[in-house]
Amino acid sequence: MELEPELKRQSQFPTSAILVVFVAAAVLVAISYVQHNLVPGAVEITVRTGAGICGLIAVPILLFLAFRNWVRTSRAKSPQWRNGLALSSMVLVSLVWLSRFVTSTVSAGPQTGNHVFHVDPLSLLATLLYSNLLAGLLSIFLTGESRLLVLGSVLFLWSGLQSGIYF
Repeated sequence: MELEPELKRQSQFPTSAILVVFVAAAVLVAISYVQHNLVPGAVEITVRTGAGICGLIAVPILLFLAFRNWVRTSRAKSPQWRNGLALSSMVLVSLVWLSRFVTSTVSAGPQTGNHVFHVDPLSLLATLLYSNLLAGLLSIFLTGESRLLVLGSVLFLWSGLQSGIYF
């Protein structure tokens, strides 16, 4: 009888991680739909703002949970090369999130006329999107719930980056 509640608790966590991936995919589909179809202005603003907020808030939380789960469950069991690739996926998502956070924070402040380091915003955005895609591919080397959480954070970050693109 004691085994059944333990099994219920274990199966509950992967279900919530799967739900996170589905919600992140739904946000990504919504932002793609808004970008490619004509929708009312209020709907577009709501979807873009929601995706941007999810991209900034949900990503560090999901990465923390994924890292904690990875350290507790599969780090000791996996070979070093797999651990290195798994850790690099989490670090890469963290760096993309950090650069997104810094660029959105700096762009909100006053702009000076003298630019010492000129960065093409389109090239920076393309680099962030491709780095995020690479992190999603590297998340394959994670196992269990941590893989789903990193994949969810990649999808949330992708939709957050897409929310700033206007055609």
